[in-house]
Amino acid sequence: MDPQAAAENLKDRTTWQRLVFMVLFALIINVVNTVLLVFIVVQFLFRLVTGKLFENAAAFADSLATYVHDIARFLTFRTDVLPWPFSPWPQGSPMVGDDDPAQPSFEFHRKDGAAHPRQRRRGPRPSGEQPSATP
Repeated sequence: MDPQAAAENLKDRTTWQRLVFMVLFALIINVVNTVLLVFIVVQFLFRLVTGKLFENAAAFADSLATYVHDIARFLTFRTDVLPWPFSPWPQGSPMVGDDDPAQPSFEFHRKDGAAHPRQRRRGPRPSGEQPSATP
């Protein structure tokens, strides 16, 4: 690496400004984690008491997840866009197609009461070894 280029990079004011914003958003994400924890507890208690989810909070949950996603992308240099409060509050889910039925879901029990059959992966193992014919 060229020492002169490294010296120029150290003098780059925008990099140092970004550091200040990164520290700020690292602090903000800790506050958001506390809000998220409270939301999780409230949602769980609501489900425990009523047997259903607090659907009125779904939009907030999606936007909060998007906000965490935006902060993580900024902190990991995936984007230069500053998250809220420097940008509008995010709307919607950070994932596209997160209601895809092909995605695995977490189910506690089946409707018919039967246990889920245990699915085993068949095919070559990461080591390249072929699975045996007997389970």
